[in-house]
Amino acid sequence: MSAPRLETVLDGVQALLLDVDDTIVDTQRAMVEAGTYAAAVIWPHRAGDDHRAMAQRYYDDPERWFPRYASGDVDFDVMRARRLAEVATAFGLEVPGDAHRSFDDAYAPAFRSAQRLFPDVVDLLAAAERVDLPVALLTNSASAPTRVKLEALDLVERFDIVVTTDTLGFGKPDPRVYLEACRLLDAPPGRVVCIGDSLEWDVLGAEAAGLRAIWLDRGGRGTSEAVATVRALDEVAKAIDRRFGPPRRDR
Repeated sequence: MSAPRLETVLDGVQALLLDVDDTIVDTQRAMVEAGTYAAAVIWPHRAGDDHRAMAQRYYDDPERWFPRYASGDVDFDVMRARRLAEVATAFGLEVPGDAHRSFDDAYAPAFRSAQRLFPDVVDLLAAAERVDLPVALLTNSASAPTRVKLEALDLVERFDIVVTTDTLGFGKPDPRVYLEACRLLDAPPGRVVCIGDSLEWDVLGAEAAGLRAIWLDRGGRGTSEAVATVRALDEVAKAIDRRFGPPRRDR
């Protein structure tokens, strides 16, 4: 089965639904930078390379605590505590009694300052705006950290609709969150295209809920030939321009 062409996926589309983390913002980079700083605060006796390795492990989340949080099985604080405990165990360390407060105090400002927008996002948003195509956000992050990212990047006013795990108490791939985003967009699911870096959450989950989807495969993993795939968002921007033609103008 060959992947559908972008123009086919975009045919008759009424709205775009974008993931946030590692789709429009470089969350891995921000989390590793902030996590490296926080790990150094909690375990200052370890070498700097260890701190970065700890931060990367926290991001990688080998015990998949973040998906448990996204499904509503555990709350945010439990998720973060369990990930921190897993890192400590992996490096043969103990978690100090005040570690969670120290982690938050160190991590939060570092995370805010580390926010970076992927350059190709600008082209996609501009293309959508040219043809009056609404763009909403759907993320498995909570509302507070999502707002931190958007504020740091001066994007709060750009998105009227932002669906987070706080919206319904759970996130992707539960079909209800995609449908809630479509409801807020006032668009039928079959006319909404979900775009994101997670094949499981942003593509397969979206399609199971009746939406269309485009997989953003920035790393070139290429593990699926049955879905529309791009390496960068400006590919979608160009496809929008081809599909919709010149921007509509008043006569």
